Amino acid sequence: MDNIKIKSSDLFSKPSFSKGVSRILDLFGNLDQYDYRDDADAHAIKKDWENVGSDLKSSIEKYGATQTRQASIKENY
Repeated sequence: MDNIKIKSSDLFSKPSFSKGVSRILDLFGNLDQYDYRDDADAHAIKKDWENVGSDLKSSIEKYGATQTRQASIKENY
């Protein structure tokens, strides 16, 4: 995964100032566009778990590095 964050927010439309202003006048919600694919929820859950796995991997690597550093310090004394 190489510390690349995977976004699961691709199910939602991207906000902008002009869209925000136009939504004030959009009384019936016609401007909202979402991803209604059959597998949209499965795709979002997959991306979420990929992020969890990436975070766990980096945490385990950092923990291993600190343990190795601490062990080498103890050997020097």
